[in-house]
Amino acid sequence: MDVTEQEPKRIWWARPRKLCGLERPGGGGRSHRAERRDAEIAYLKARRVRLLVSTSPTRHNLEAYEEAGLAWHHVPVATTEEGAGALDELVALLRAETRRPGAVALHGNRWTDFVAAVCAAHLHEVRDVPVAEGLAQAARAGLAVTPDACALVGVELEEVEAMRPLAA
Repeated sequence: MDVTEQEPKRIWWARPRKLCGLERPGGGGRSHRAERRDAEIAYLKARRVRLLVSTSPTRHNLEAYEEAGLAWHHVPVATTEEGAGALDELVALLRAETRRPGAVALHGNRWTDFVAAVCAAHLHEVRDVPVAEGLAQAARAGLAVTPDACALVGVELEEVEAMRPLAA
């Protein structure tokens, strides 16, 4: 059965054609819809995403990724403030995986602040983009940027908010 593609509601292509951060395909928590999940997975596949990295505290969607023929990696993170231990692991994983052909998608469950922080840290490492600028880009794309996410990567929320209105 063919599934119509649907762009995820909250998605940031931190590195076009290589890395995106987003809400869990299909939505997180009680707003999750299987039809939306399938359409968003189809969107990701059409953009050559080959690996989905889930930071959701649960294993939701992993089976759907397998059924769609996508690889996945699960690093559960309960909250952004508890994500410090996973940050280095995920930045190293993204460094390695974005060197390979295809793209990588990183998602949380419902909240996208940890995802934004990881992607901003990755951009800083591989492209020397200031972390606050990366977070401002994420915010402009619709991802949440919270004080906890900023603290995780060593910037002040005010610095990110000052950059947010700037054109991407």
